[in-house]
Amino acid sequence: MKLVYPAILVSFILSFYSCQPTPSAAELAEASKGQEVILLHQPDPYQERLDKVAIQFDRYIQQKMQEYQLPGLAYAIVKDGQVLSMHSYGFRKVGKSDTINENTSFRLASVSKGFAAVLAGVLVEKGYFGWDDKIVEHLPGFKLSKPQATNNLSLRHTLSQTSGLSKYSGGSYIYQGLSYPSILKKMRFAKVENTAGKVYAYQNAIFSVIHQLSEATTNQSYEMLMDSLLFIPLGMKNATLGYQKMMQQANKGLPHIRRKKGWKAANIRKNWYNVPPAAGVNASVSDMAKWLNAMLGHYPEVVPPSVLKEVFSRHIPINDDSDYYQTWFPGLAQASYGMGWRIFDYHQHKILYHGGYVRGYRPEIGLCPKEDVGVVFLTNASKNDLSSACIKAFFDIYFAPELPS
Repeated sequence: MKLVYPAILVSFILSFYSCQPTPSAAELAEASKGQEVILLHQPDPYQERLDKVAIQFDRYIQQKMQEYQLPGLAYAIVKDGQVLSMHSYGFRKVGKSDTINENTSFRLASVSKGFAAVLAGVLVEKGYFGWDDKIVEHLPGFKLSKPQATNNLSLRHTLSQTSGLSKYSGGSYIYQGLSYPSILKKMRFAKVENTAGKVYAYQNAIFSVIHQLSEATTNQSYEMLMDSLLFIPLGMKNATLGYQKMMQQANKGLPHIRRKKGWKAANIRKNWYNVPPAAGVNASVSDMAKWLNAMLGHYPEVVPPSVLKEVFSRHIPINDDSDYYQTWFPGLAQASYGMGWRIFDYHQHKILYHGGYVRGYRPEIGLCPKEDVGVVFLTNASKNDLSSACIKAFFDIYFAPELPS
């Protein structure tokens, strides 16, 4: 009997529905009024717009590369923790067949400063020293030309370019190829112009004191700290520090300088590698995509949010730096320096930015944390107009209200 009732019930239901009249086309149309039609493969407007940004920026890069006949370049765009676009063009050396790819190493020049500040922040988090510790507390032999300047100078001052020294102090020692300990000793002869923390004056030599300070407090080399605390945990497989490591890379873009007959390959020079925090990092575009995502907060276990908050805080206005106002005008309302990063208020958006230059290389990087988007540009060409304009051009495309197809 237990099997009979279900069979009878099914028979009754089928009989009931078979007796119902088939709805007419008019009835179906009436029933569908006000109901949303759902397409299984409906286009995503958000993703479509991002794709347009990537396409338009790539067109811009290719056009300008052709216009300036650059030897080679690579760039990456990241968005929402993912790589939106990554491309490489040209050659590691003009006249040769080796092409640039996502693993080709470039010198980062002053883009290295962002790495130095973040590494300092990680060491602050680990308790080795504090942002406002005086340099002389950890390096008793450190000395500037004025005792008060010596006693007052903090790590925060050096990384925020507010040391009080005259602009580019110690630059001649770097060009001479002196070792960093020797450069630091000679900083006692540098001119002190202002009280530390009061005035912006860009530096390379005194900025790099984090090199000696980190080694003194951790008993590890700066290179080892960079590897173990940033490069390796972030998966930056091609990233290295220093001249020797760059020369050991088989896949590297050689530097090029502009001559009357075009771009000519040159030798990689050692001298700026002697200030590793200021200009010592080498990396590929795939490495830098990971670095961008770390700076946008997607690797909190490696770079804590508290570190990003400190290095991206406005420490000093740099509104008198006319070079950047000319490049980013119109739209730049305010420019500041954080620690190892420039901070621009561009069309009401906070842009974190830095550029770099050493003979034969001209990298650029920029990101907008609020939009969770960033871009990096690497080239083995010396000073060129594309490097100067590309980050602004990207954000102009990204923030444009309408994009062409």
